[in-house]
This record gives sequence, C-alpha cells and structure tokens, in this order.
Amino acid sequence: MSDTLLDVRDLGKRFGGLQAVDGVSFQVRSGHVKSIIGPNGAGKTTIFNMVAGAFPPSAGSIMFQGRDIASMPSHEITRLGIARTFQNVKLFRGMSAIQNVMVGRHCRTRTGFLGAALRMPHAISEERRIRAAALEHLEFVGLSDIAATDAHSLAFGQQKTLEIARALATEPKLLLLDEPAAGLNTRETEEIAQLICRIRDTGVTVLLVEHDMSLVMNISDEVMVLDFGSKLAEGLPREVQNDPEVIRVYLGAEYVAE
Repeated sequence: MSDTLLDVRDLGKRFGGLQAVDGVSFQVRSGHVKSIIGPNGAGKTTIFNMVAGAFPPSAGSIMFQGRDIASMPSHEITRLGIARTFQNVKLFRGMSAIQNVMVGRHCRTRTGFLGAALRMPHAISEERRIRAAALEHLEFVGLSDIAATDAHSLAFGQQKTLEIARALATEPKLLLLDEPAAGLNTRETEEIAQLICRIRDTGVTVLLVEHDMSLVMNISDEVMVLDFGSKLAEGLPREVQNDPEVIRVYLGAEYVAE
C-alpha cells in the first residue's frame, strides 16, 4: 500500500532455545494509531526492540518508508524518524524536565564536541534553538510549568508524559509507545489517550503496546493480537473484540463489542 509507513515481514527473534517472535508480519499505515496487544510474554516489546534497533531480528525484514532498517543501529533509526518510550520510565537523573527533552534533540543537532566545548557562537545559537524547541514540546504535552523541575521529583504520570515529550523532540514520523498508561489512574489514562490522539492529529504515526483495553479500543485505527510470539488476529478494533480466539486467549467476554 502506498501509505504504508512500516512494513514488517516474517519477523522472528530467538533467544537461545526461546522463540520470542515467530514469523510475524504486519503493516502500519501513515497517520494511524495501530495497537499491539496480547498476554505478558507474547512478544510485544520484543517487536518494539527490533523495530527501534535495540537488537537485530533473527529472521525477516523491517521496512521503514521503503528502506530495510533491520540491521541498522538504534541511533540511525532515530535519525530516520522512529522514536520510542519504554515500559519502565527511563529519564536522566539530576536533570530537569526541559534538559531531558533537550537530550531528545541530539539527533537533530549539528554542533560537534569541539564547538560545544569552546562555546562557539554557532553552538550557543543552536543550544538556544534546542531549548526553545524543547519548551514547545513540553507545552504540547502540558508540562511547560514544570520545565525547570528535576525530572525524578515529578509524579509518575508526569514522568510518563515527559518521556513522550522527549521522544517527540526527535521529530519522529513513527512513535512507538510501550505501555504508556501502565501504572496510571483513570484520569491520567484519559489524558494519555487524548495526548496520543493529538500526536496522531499532528501527522505522527503511532504504534502502541498497551494492556488497557478501553484505551486501545477507543483510539486505535487497527489492532494486532499476539500470543506466544505469533500473530493471533489483526483488524479493526470491533473485529478483534469479537474474534472468538482473542476473547478466549486474552480479552475475556466482558470486552465483546455490542
């Protein structure tokens, strides 16, 4: 399809004797939110790790905008336009919220070590632009009022949101969100859902791993279900909700769409 941003074919990952992902194929269309769901250990985060370049696949291909990225290191993949968050929040200690977001701009900077160390005029000018861009991202996610606050002193929900702002600072075309609502209360989960929709509305495509089925079914354009490293089902949220195998293996009868 011409609007396919990410095209994954026959993806596999083996860790010794464990087949974590086994022949999974799927596409992510530009401008959509696609969710990957399934039981713990189904291979969801393993797929994220391969798409983001954390480790290479054992088999298959990962095409991003028509380019095979399966063997690329993570920093090159980030430059191409894929950013991610993590299940467990990973922020830089001893740094403020805005400094954490500024780190996300590193892949878009031009100043080298020498220019930064000598505080050359172009380096100072670029740093100002980076700070201004970081503040814009904090404003977008609703955290501009805590820009100077130490990141690790923030509430857990704010830390999760800050990590999204840092990922957005890389200027991604595809944003991988790994359980952004995990550990959040109902109000915070609703705010994350609204934020994901706003991100999509800016033109950024979202690939989401999440266990909160209300969030997934309300904001996803398409849902893929994994079980034991293999694809169990894929389709529109309502189709997946009513799939007998998905209900049996993962959702349970309470999630059947009426």
